[in-house]
Amino acid sequence: MHIDNDRRRSWNRRGASFTLALSLVAATAACAGAGTGGGAGPSGGETASQEATSTGGEKVVLDYWDMQWGSPAFMNQLKDNVKQFNAEHPDIEVKFQQLAWGDYTQKLLSAVQAGNPPDIGGGDSGIPFNMDAQGQTLDISDLYAEWEKDGTFADMPDWAHEKWRYNGKAVGITWQFDQRAIFYRTDLFEAAGITPPTTWEELLAAAKALNKPDEGQIGIAFPGKQGSYDTDQFYMTFVMQAGGGLSDIDGNPTFDTPEQLAALKMVKELSQYAAPGTPSWTFTEVLKEFNQGKAAMAFGGGWFVGDIKKNAPQLADKIGVLPVLIGPGGKEAQHCVSFANPWMIYNQTKHPEQAKEFLRWMMKKENLQKLYASEPGGKWPVYKSLLDDPIYSEDPITAELAKQVVNQGVDYWYPNNAGAVGIGSMGTGIADIIVNPVLSGQVEPEAALADAQEKLGPLFVTEK
Repeated sequence: MHIDNDRRRSWNRRGASFTLALSLVAATAACAGAGTGGGAGPSGGETASQEATSTGGEKVVLDYWDMQWGSPAFMNQLKDNVKQFNAEHPDIEVKFQQLAWGDYTQKLLSAVQAGNPPDIGGGDSGIPFNMDAQGQTLDISDLYAEWEKDGTFADMPDWAHEKWRYNGKAVGITWQFDQRAIFYRTDLFEAAGITPPTTWEELLAAAKALNKPDEGQIGIAFPGKQGSYDTDQFYMTFVMQAGGGLSDIDGNPTFDTPEQLAALKMVKELSQYAAPGTPSWTFTEVLKEFNQGKAAMAFGGGWFVGDIKKNAPQLADKIGVLPVLIGPGGKEAQHCVSFANPWMIYNQTKHPEQAKEFLRWMMKKENLQKLYASEPGGKWPVYKSLLDDPIYSEDPITAELAKQVVNQGVDYWYPNNAGAVGIGSMGTGIADIIVNPVLSGQVEPEAALADAQEKLGPLFVTEK
């Protein structure tokens, strides 16, 4: 997958939540309660909620809006899945509309305010929480009960479904994970006699040993730019491994804490062995440096694998993935950043049972497997049993990434989703207030975290 597409994905995971969380406050209560179903699609055309079937009966029409999640091959398979559902359900017709990341939030906001949101939708990792804050989510607890009974949930990491239990409801369900990891040059490590790090201390030692600026080689490449969601993903990896998060169990903000301080000091120390331009880097610069053979390690997403094979084939057999590191939080906090992307049903649908039938069908393992297979390494599975599928098992790097995301992945909203709307409302606050000012030498870690608690903290208070 092209890096530009994935950088847009890294933006919308929280940038979309930020815009939506703030903008939806303006939606009226009447809008939230209106039940119209279907309605104006992304292009502004109207879609009827029922049409005549070939037998003379009425066919239920559902609007399904989702994002441009990847390559044409993936999007074509998604459309094929919809076609297959329609063929198997002659009394239901699902109409798919693709949304662009750039104006996704405005289109959804306009539809919500007009009382015409889709029946079913996808989006960033926080959208069900923000929609629920405005009364827009349909509770799918009955589907949860089915999935618990039939063993579906037993085949999923707990947090793939438990993340979405919110305010006494089930507001969505995870259909794919979006992984982050630290990649490394196996040949450089072997030449230096260095074993792949498993702890923070070993990571620092390896970065220091392999940092050779006189030879045009840095120890580690990572993003640090203001205004970029790429930056917070590197930092939050260490926050999680320190045992920290963005809010406590009651939804209170937790920026100015020992765990975040340990993480920020770690990032600052690693920056000694990174490029001088790191405070202006996003994933674009990180991947470019790694592909050009100028970095011994690089933090990035699962799509790095495909990009390296395509644009730096000479390195393809010299790349590995570090184990998920153990930090101050111990093995209990041995996590990697992995965003859980959901599907949800809007409560304004006129056809909740048919919408649930579509969601039930889409979540079947054999149907998700088709989506994953259309873009190997671009999407990561929610079902543990798919780790043995050739999609993930044939390539050793892909296999390792899949194991990490299923066994150790977690995102910013879990387990303390009481702070969900606050988390989705931060924008690029982590990069702008915490990480970049420290990397650029403007402030010390302690001052940056105190500043974040003061400036970002009030976003969480509004939830109570």
